Amino acid sequence: MSSPDPTACKALVPRRALLRLALLGAGAGGLAACGFTPALREGGGATAVNGATVYNVPEGRLGFELRASLQSRMGKAGEDSVYLLTADLVMTQTGLVITQDSDTTRYVVRGQSIWTLDGPRDFEALGGTVEAMSAYSATGSVYATRAARRDTEARVARELGERIWVEIAARLGAG
Repeated sequence: MSSPDPTACKALVPRRALLRLALLGAGAGGLAACGFTPALREGGGATAVNGATVYNVPEGRLGFELRASLQSRMGKAGEDSVYLLTADLVMTQTGLVITQDSDTTRYVVRGQSIWTLDGPRDFEALGGTVEAMSAYSATGSVYATRAARRDTEARVARELGERIWVEIAARLGAG
């Protein structure tokens, strides 16, 4: 068997890097030609809500998780906040795996949030529905199963917040 010359391989690395840069530049140029602009560009519409949004979400630990997720993306409300984001939160749980003894060993948690974003007088209100899901396993311990359920519900609430932010950023960034 023969092996490649190590010095020849080193010479290929710069050419590959150069080729990747060329392809990346061509791809970015193609996107710009289609009218693509980054949603989070400085001065863009999606950055207007950062630090200027009051959150109206449900009370409780899941509402806290939803608010924290939104605040991580949009910032905390300032004194001069002009936007109001209202979001509800509905969680359902169903058994996913049932044994022959009729014991449920895996559950799926589905979350849904209907949200609206209102703003100043000339702002066209946005709204929509987002959904997320996750699953957890039931264990022999009641405490561990409850902890797994709480963790899963919190994960779904955070995911709903992320999806709300993505929709807002996409719509405001396009406008």
